[in-house]
Amino acid sequence: MSRLNEQARQARQARQARQAHMEKEVFTTSEIARISNHSRDSVKRWLEKGKIKGYRVGNSGHWRVLSKDLALFLEENDIPFPDPEEWKVDLKALADSQIRPTFCWEFYRDKTSNHLRAGTSCEDCLVHKVKSIHCYALRDEVGHRKIYCGHSCMDCAYFHLQRKELLSKEMQPR
Repeated sequence: MSRLNEQARQARQARQARQAHMEKEVFTTSEIARISNHSRDSVKRWLEKGKIKGYRVGNSGHWRVLSKDLALFLEENDIPFPDPEEWKVDLKALADSQIRPTFCWEFYRDKTSNHLRAGTSCEDCLVHKVKSIHCYALRDEVGHRKIYCGHSCMDCAYFHLQRKELLSKEMQPR
């Protein structure tokens, strides 16, 4: 019996060592509630209203929030950042490193240029509906009728920003 206990203890230590080197990438509504000192229902309302960027998983539809999106939410709402040791991620450092918007409609939100075709809105665009980060790839795949950009990708500042970032990632050594 003691041999089994020793094997279980070693397995638990190995699992804890692996987890110590992993950085937390996603958060549940319960975890966000604990961090923000609000109820799970409040967190769900924030997600449904788009105050926190998140996504649903599986058939159950449970919400998940990426670490970077939680970090930005905490910063924008003056909610104190949690202890990095407890959560296995430094959300404050993540918030400080977030300098570019994820989606094209976020990129153009505060811009004065009109990036949409007349009579259309971002909310009706297929890119927005499927939350595509690479709108230009979606445009190539489905055509332009359900993509409401008012200009070509070659004339789009967001496209050039995405392309520049993609190229810089490809140039990094692995």
